[in-house]
Amino acid sequence: MAATTDGATTGDVPNEMRHLLRVNLSERTVGTEEVPESYRNTFVSGKGLGAVMLLDELPPGTDPLSPENPLFFTFGPLTGHAPGTSRYGVVTKSPLTGTFVDSYSGGHFPSMFRFAMPSYLGVVFEGSADDPVLLRVDDGEVSIEDADHLWGSHDARETAREFADRNTKVAAIGPAGENRVRFATISSDEASHHAGRGGVGAVMGSKNLKAVVATGTKPDDGELQDLRIDHMRRLGNGTETEWAREGGTQIIVDWTQEVGALPSHNWTEGTIDDVDTLNIDAFEPGHRRPDSCYNCPIACGHVTDFAGTDVGGAFPDASVAWGPEYETIGMMGANTDITDVTGVTELADRADRLGMDTISLGNVVSWLMETSERGIVEFDIEFGDAETAAEVVEKVAHREGIGDALAEGTVGAAERLCPDDPRAREAAVEVKGMELPAYDPRASLSMALAYATSDRGGCHQRAFPIGSDALGGERDPFDTEGHAAAVVDEQNEGALSFSMVACDFTAYNYERVAEWLREFGYDLTVDDLETVGERAWTMTRLFNLREGFDREDDSLPERLTRPLESGGPADGNRVTEADFETMLEEYYDIRGWTEEGVPQKATIERLDLEPFVPDEVEIGA
Repeated sequence: MAATTDGATTGDVPNEMRHLLRVNLSERTVGTEEVPESYRNTFVSGKGLGAVMLLDELPPGTDPLSPENPLFFTFGPLTGHAPGTSRYGVVTKSPLTGTFVDSYSGGHFPSMFRFAMPSYLGVVFEGSADDPVLLRVDDGEVSIEDADHLWGSHDARETAREFADRNTKVAAIGPAGENRVRFATISSDEASHHAGRGGVGAVMGSKNLKAVVATGTKPDDGELQDLRIDHMRRLGNGTETEWAREGGTQIIVDWTQEVGALPSHNWTEGTIDDVDTLNIDAFEPGHRRPDSCYNCPIACGHVTDFAGTDVGGAFPDASVAWGPEYETIGMMGANTDITDVTGVTELADRADRLGMDTISLGNVVSWLMETSERGIVEFDIEFGDAETAAEVVEKVAHREGIGDALAEGTVGAAERLCPDDPRAREAAVEVKGMELPAYDPRASLSMALAYATSDRGGCHQRAFPIGSDALGGERDPFDTEGHAAAVVDEQNEGALSFSMVACDFTAYNYERVAEWLREFGYDLTVDDLETVGERAWTMTRLFNLREGFDREDDSLPERLTRPLESGGPADGNRVTEADFETMLEEYYDIRGWTEEGVPQKATIERLDLEPFVPDEVEIGA
């Protein structure tokens, strides 16, 4: 593919669904390569394919913000075709944690990106441009174009609006990505959707890549119509997705409050005083309409705008294009003691436009509130102060003043601002450097294990076992029995979903996945698919081991070992070392890993992973 006279690089996309686009930003070249059939059959796409390629291509110990760290944009074989699969994933080495990270986003951009590149399973960006650029994909035409006019002047929403068109969608970074905030996101659909965790936006910023602009034409896939209609009916009417249709994630606020798992006052309490000020009913006056991703009947999103209402609050005209979602309400609201819905909505919108993960950002703000009130850090902010919190959000995105240290995350902020005060480090509630989401594991011990063993750090999307104990399941949330098996099963199922690049909410069980994949030429049984997820999880474990992580990193923050206060049914609970070690040892045993958490040779052989394990990666006996 040759450079054009205006400095852009162009080429045509072939039409077989087995390719990878490789974009070298240092050289401003693009090229196509074929993904080996063995890779596609073993890992499908998404998480699994990204993990094996990252292990293969990234030298051990590479700085995540260096040009040598590749950035994979990937979608699954069903993206844009099957209901609930309008998603793309981003795989790289995390600048927040140093671990493997895969982050996913929905909306309309993923389908348009796929329609623009119908034969591709993804794009890998390598190197770093000398000046800001964007990648444009227009119905098979690929070009690298200058983006100086966008850098430093356009947030993620403004960038998308530069290319506004029904058939054109944009994924872009905001100021946070440009400034390499370690929890910066990649924002799409005018900053309403985000590849949100682990700092993938910072990696994009380190490459001087401002945006990916995709223009596509919906393909003629009428032969899938019967299968599509069947699943649309299931999603639109079935009981499996009823909760998401009725309220989306905002309804979770009442659920976690009821069981004492709603973090507040920087993880010292498990409930808030008046949940009616922050639950779905409190947001109702600002609810304008539901919203959905492409080709999805669930419509779990909310368009929120308080202008013209009598709600009042710190920001009476606050609005946000999508949300706020539960995690934003929990971490930017409850955990900061900001129970003003207009304040939470304003913080959500600023984070969206600036391009930051609201889970990590909420933890950063609550950490600052605590350390400020206790005199550990010199800054004037109190719990519940929405106006000053909004100022802090701006400072973090632009790395101004104290925001420069906060942009490193809670662990980095503690190390920079008060390295000799252990109270600052204790107030940072994280696993492997990633701040925890809004489910306190003192109300569900299974979540403690899920957080500790998550491959990308503290995360509820790699396993959500609280859903099958404290929030209505049969296991005892305060005992250890059965938790390890539940976490393993959910991690494997999730890894398959992420390898398919499908939405968590869309009820694609193994049988349904196999049915859809057959339409795309895959010959995978239900048993095969169960193995795909376990393979992907094993490869990410090998990556993290290679990067220096071990059993000691499968641990919990100190604060969670202390009794929970005001926690409702969980009041006084803590995660003891004995309980945690019991669960962790059982987890390793079920996985076929050594006592130190290293996959054993027999496990690698059972999963047929020998050809994909690099020589420098040690395997357990």
